[in-house]
Amino acid sequence: MFLYMIIALLIISIILIQRSYNKYASGLREAPNYLLWFITRIINFQGWSSEDYCLSTADFKLTNQSGYLNDKDVPIRNQSRPKMLRGLPHRQLTQQAPDDIMDEMHKYIESISIPRYGGETTNDQFLLRGKSMIEYTGADALFLPNADQKSFPKGEIAHLHSNDGSFHMIVHPSDAILLINKQWAERFPLAGINLFNRINVPNTYILVYAPRNPGERK
Repeated sequence: MFLYMIIALLIISIILIQRSYNKYASGLREAPNYLLWFITRIINFQGWSSEDYCLSTADFKLTNQSGYLNDKDVPIRNQSRPKMLRGLPHRQLTQQAPDDIMDEMHKYIESISIPRYGGETTNDQFLLRGKSMIEYTGADALFLPNADQKSFPKGEIAHLHSNDGSFHMIVHPSDAILLINKQWAERFPLAGINLFNRINVPNTYILVYAPRNPGERK
């Protein structure tokens, strides 16, 4: 009898886990593994996936150095924020970039960078491009030249999600505040957190929403 109860509980647990995973993965253009689902459940439990948390900028530390974006040059986004999966992966579920805009963004990345290879270059004027060190889909990424290999994540400053057209990037605190307040971006749910006492995710690690037309792409 006890064995039957254990088997029944196991079957019920498997069904509930599968239902939870299906709900988590619905709307994605990829099939994340169950480890990412489990981590996302932890993120949800901690409250790091709430919209209020991901739009908060109160803990951004401003410096004497100004940002790189001008308030007058960044208009307010003329549509509500997209529906999001705020976890791992961190993705847009609506308002994704059309294929032609995606192609233009890939071309732009190539135009401002050179292949990364070993990560070192004698020309500091060029960004490096290669496969992301942190995005599990192997997204196209940009790296600082000759970066400290102990930095997060080895000099990677941005990557493009080919499944929705959004970017993850590290930006100046002032620029992060501007982009979030004007509805162009939100912070990564794990931004500002020290993972396993080994990985410090920068506070201003943000997701910039996918452009939907040539005007937004610029």
